[in-house]
Amino acid sequence: MKDLYSQYINNQLTGTELEELRKKNPEEFALGMEEPMRMEWNSDEDCSRVSSDVIDGIKSRLDKSIDKEHETSIPLYYKILGWAAVILLPLFILSTLYIYQEHAQAVSEEMFVATATGEKATITLPDGTHVTLNSNSRLSYIPKVYNKGNRQIGFSGEAYFNVAKDKKRPFIIDAKGLKVKVLGTKFNLVVREEDKNAELYLESGKVLFISLLKNESVALFPNQKLTMNQLTGEISVEKELDNQATAWRRNEMIFRNAPFETVLKSIENVYGIKIRMNYKSDSLDVFTGTLVTNDLNSVLEVIETTNNLKATKTNNIISIDRAK
Repeated sequence: MKDLYSQYINNQLTGTELEELRKKNPEEFALGMEEPMRMEWNSDEDCSRVSSDVIDGIKSRLDKSIDKEHETSIPLYYKILGWAAVILLPLFILSTLYIYQEHAQAVSEEMFVATATGEKATITLPDGTHVTLNSNSRLSYIPKVYNKGNRQIGFSGEAYFNVAKDKKRPFIIDAKGLKVKVLGTKFNLVVREEDKNAELYLESGKVLFISLLKNESVALFPNQKLTMNQLTGEISVEKELDNQATAWRRNEMIFRNAPFETVLKSIENVYGIKIRMNYKSDSLDVFTGTLVTNDLNSVLEVIETTNNLKATKTNNIISIDRAK
């Protein structure tokens, strides 16, 4: 029977012998095949006809084929981009940190000049521009960048500007709702957040006034006064010949048919006091005249005389009543 299994392995069975093997159950067939298959596998094979060079060549080709299957081809430009990223990324990080530090340092070195109630101050900017601040005013600029590409400042309050001439570096004022651009001139600017209007009076030279709300610009000429509504951005221009806008520099406040409430508001701003009106004012309550900015008692006497009023002072509060 062993011969039958050996002949089966070598494909040498006749039809009758093959039929006889097929009658075996699977377990019996497997057991019968075990010994002939072991002998077949352990038999010596004559490989003397195959040279070692041929075998080495086959092995080399197989090794190369296997390597190519696992190798991913990377285009040259991707490699260049990778190298560039490795080199440039640290430089980019360092430059970003440097710019950030420079900017932070520049902002931290911003210069502020401010005046309190009843104070005035005159400063000279790095370009030679002179600015006289009225009370409750504030000016700011960054010395490190000022007078480089331009001369830019932030501003609120009231001030008189005598701007040094420089055709290459415009002088720019940033304020609430507006921007002023000049090359060299003299003007008075009032921009207070609590006021309805901002005003600019031009004494000499030329000014470009820009309303940011309306996105409109107006060129002013000497002795012109511009008024801008701070809520709408609307602009109006008129002639101003009596230097009323710069009266504060002479310690004066000049009014022409001004509503009485406007006059009292100006007194509050200059003297840092609170005024209470104990009666109802009407449209006929107007004031024309000049008040000083350095003597409150004198101001109250003028108010009482011209409007038949009685002013009573208690600490920093002034009560205004109708005279009996």
